[in-house]
Amino acid sequence: MKRTICVLAFLLAWTVGFGQEMNFVNELAEKKAVTFGDAVTMYIYTLGRVPAGFNADIKTLKAMNLLKAARYDKDKTLRRGMLALMVARHLKLKGSLFYLMFDTQRYAHRACVADKIMDANTSEFDKISGDELLEVMGVVADRMEGKE
Repeated sequence: MKRTICVLAFLLAWTVGFGQEMNFVNELAEKKAVTFGDAVTMYIYTLGRVPAGFNADIKTLKAMNLLKAARYDKDKTLRRGMLALMVARHLKLKGSLFYLMFDTQRYAHRACVADKIMDANTSEFDKISGDELLEVMGVVADRMEGKE
C-alpha cells in the first residue's frame, strides 16, 4: 500500500511539473523577444531540473560555470551573444580560437556558428525570440544526450 501511494505521489508531482514546463514553453514560443530570466528558466528545464526561482537558478548555473558575473538582470532583453556564451561554456565548444582565449560573447557566438548551433548571418547583438531560444536549446539538449 505504501509503495502504491509513493508511486502515485511521484506520478502526480511529475505530471504537475511537466504541465508547468509545457505552459512555460508554450508562452515562450509566442514571445517576439525573450528576457534573460526566460533563458535561465529554459536552461534549467533543458538540464532536466525544476526551476527554483531566478536567484537559485543563477546559483545553479554559476556552479556549473555557465555564468560568471556577480549580478544579472532577470528582465533584461536576451541577446544572442549571452545565450551563445552559456551554450559554449556548457558544451565546451572549441570552434573558435579567440573564444578559447578570451571567453567573450562575441567569440562564443562565433564558436556556436562554427558548430552549427546558430546561424552564420546573425550577430551577438541580435535579440532572440522565443522560437529561436527553443531551437537553440533543442540543439543543446540533443548534444547533451549525444555526449552522455
